[in-house]
Amino acid sequence: MKNNRIGLILVGSMLAVITLVVTLLLQRQQTERAEQVRAQGLGMVRSLAALPQAVLVPARGVPGVLDSILAYRDNPDFAYAAVSAENGRSLAEVASAGTLVPPAAPLALTGFAERAIPAGHNGRAIREFHGPLASADEKTQVRIGYFEARTPFNMQDLPFYALIALAMFLLVPLIYLVIKREMAPLAALGEQLRTVAAAAQAGTGQTLPVPAAADSDADVRGLAHKLNRYLDQASTRIRELEQESVANMASGRLLEYGSNKMQAVLQCLPDGLLVLDPAGEVTFATGKIEPLLGVPVSEVLSQPVEAWCRDPELRAMLARFRSAGLDTRSQMTIEFNPAGVPGKRLWATAQALLGHSMAYGTLVVLRDATREHLARQAGNDFVAHVAHELKSPLNVIGMYGEMLADVGEDDPAVRVEAINVIQDEVERMSSLVNNLLNVSKLEMGSMRPERHRVKLDDLLRDAYQQARTRAEAKGIRLDLQVARDLAAVSIDKDLFRISLNNLLNNAIKYNQAGGTVVLAADESDTDVVIAVRDSGIGMTPEDRERVTEKFFRVRETGTEQRGGHGLGLYLTNQIIELHHGRLTIDSELGHGSVFSIHLKKMPALVEGGQVL
Repeated sequence: MKNNRIGLILVGSMLAVITLVVTLLLQRQQTERAEQVRAQGLGMVRSLAALPQAVLVPARGVPGVLDSILAYRDNPDFAYAAVSAENGRSLAEVASAGTLVPPAAPLALTGFAERAIPAGHNGRAIREFHGPLASADEKTQVRIGYFEARTPFNMQDLPFYALIALAMFLLVPLIYLVIKREMAPLAALGEQLRTVAAAAQAGTGQTLPVPAAADSDADVRGLAHKLNRYLDQASTRIRELEQESVANMASGRLLEYGSNKMQAVLQCLPDGLLVLDPAGEVTFATGKIEPLLGVPVSEVLSQPVEAWCRDPELRAMLARFRSAGLDTRSQMTIEFNPAGVPGKRLWATAQALLGHSMAYGTLVVLRDATREHLARQAGNDFVAHVAHELKSPLNVIGMYGEMLADVGEDDPAVRVEAINVIQDEVERMSSLVNNLLNVSKLEMGSMRPERHRVKLDDLLRDAYQQARTRAEAKGIRLDLQVARDLAAVSIDKDLFRISLNNLLNNAIKYNQAGGTVVLAADESDTDVVIAVRDSGIGMTPEDRERVTEKFFRVRETGTEQRGGHGLGLYLTNQIIELHHGRLTIDSELGHGSVFSIHLKKMPALVEGGQVL
């Protein structure tokens, strides 16, 4: 009974396939026929549209081209041919027997077209092709109509369709025999399926569908139904596992993202970081380690501490935290000079990584303390220099005070000399104190220049007169090269005088007896340049780069050591920058120096400007 049912299904399916194939062939035949009619109709319309109107519409009683079309038509479905005016009036027409020419469509002068005319008085639907007449003076169109095919079936093709149906129908017995042969292993498949289901049920404790009897296995639909149920259960379990896998993957990626984010944050820190495990091996290092210690990060991560660490202080600190017998809960900080980077000073802070009553290793933070070290050292040097600078004048003042007390009343010359020396030393101490106060104001931001329009030549001549006495006392010639018509500038006169006096004092101080100092000024289209040139000891390129730093003093190699506190040029440069100017230095060791101040000129006339 089941086999008969399969045979009936095969016969029904094959009949359906034969019907579908024949239908598709008929549709294709109808489509090809419609395309042939369309090609013929449009071609004939284009050919007629190119003829003169007189040929298409001849005089009464004279046969025309349209009559020839009707007489020699090669298509049995030809319906009519007509020439129509714009108002729809037929100028000439021919039609097959029993056919009425339908009214004309609106004239379209842009090209050739077609339209479908439903069945009416003619009893059959018509496909019409029309287009404008090129040679007509008025708007005229040519129309060709063909009957639509009554049925797509052509009796001439009946043997062909019958042959196709027979060939396909003969496949039914062959397919039936193949299916009958292939159904034999279904019983074995059902037995294997029951075995797998029973094993899965015993292993997982879940109830899986088990195919019933072997008779049901012979039924393909029943076996497939039970197999699908089993596969659904297996697919459900697979989806659960996939969801767990996706969740685990998402958690892993979140952890990886968090780890990468944290590493990126640590890499961006200005300090170098090292993380050591409890055994003392480096497990993490940031890129800042290499410029701080002079050791590549690859070596730090791949070699033991004793191999890459060349600094005994750092090795000793890491060994202390690696020893289990010592207290690893306290923090330890050392300061050292790394052997791999000369001239650098580092702070290394080590802290044990503790959590949940266990140690995970050691965190070491390396910080560049070079600037703090230099500032601290410069501060100590500054205090020593200031103490010396204050002590020397005080000693001189005390000595000449005793001289005045002993012989000052009896010897007027000694009294005058003592008073002059005491006055010079007081001015020296006052200059130092003023520089200290001005530097303090600069760093606190309380020094704000009150700028006015100043005649620069008068200011330079006044500074020249004040410095000439000190220059002559040391046997140095001071020259002035300033024009009277020098342009005015906008400056704070008192602050700018401090800068100018510092430059002149340095030029005199670091010069030799018999040397020269020149105070000159020149102007360009936009700037005024004030230059202080001397024939003194000069500077090396290294000192020239740092001479305007706070507390920095030029290294002197001669026998004569000149005192100083390293604030004059620093203060000078800061004041010039407050005036939006710039200080340039050109110096050569043993051949003197040139300090140039560049200031912006002011217009000759400024509204409300006060000239000082």
